[in-house]
Amino acid sequence: MSSIAQRLGRELIDTVSRQFYAQIRVHPRLAPIFAVVHDWPQHEAHISHFWWTMLGGDAYLDTQYNVARKHLDIGVTPALVDEWLALFEPIVRRHVASPDADEWLRKARMIGQSIALMNTPLD
Repeated sequence: MSSIAQRLGRELIDTVSRQFYAQIRVHPRLAPIFAVVHDWPQHEAHISHFWWTMLGGDAYLDTQYNVARKHLDIGVTPALVDEWLALFEPIVRRHVASPDADEWLRKARMIGQSIALMNTPLD
């Protein structure tokens, strides 16, 4: 059985990443948080590789990911995670048919929950 990554291909995953970050760069609340990115093509390539591997593709870069920590470090709050997901979902659905889109978005929500939990104060 092929992975989602294999069914979609690297080019499509790259397209989703580029379109998503194009929207991030103009989003009123997310753009300031992501202003730490100075090389957008490199960042998008890095994130495309991340999604490729998360969707079952074999790694083609030697990279370690600590998604929750990196987003915590730049100040991504649970509310911003919700906005991030609200931007991401329609882009994925525009390019990817179900059930692959559903599975990709399930993974994105799980990652979002990890980010939100790391940035939620314990009472």
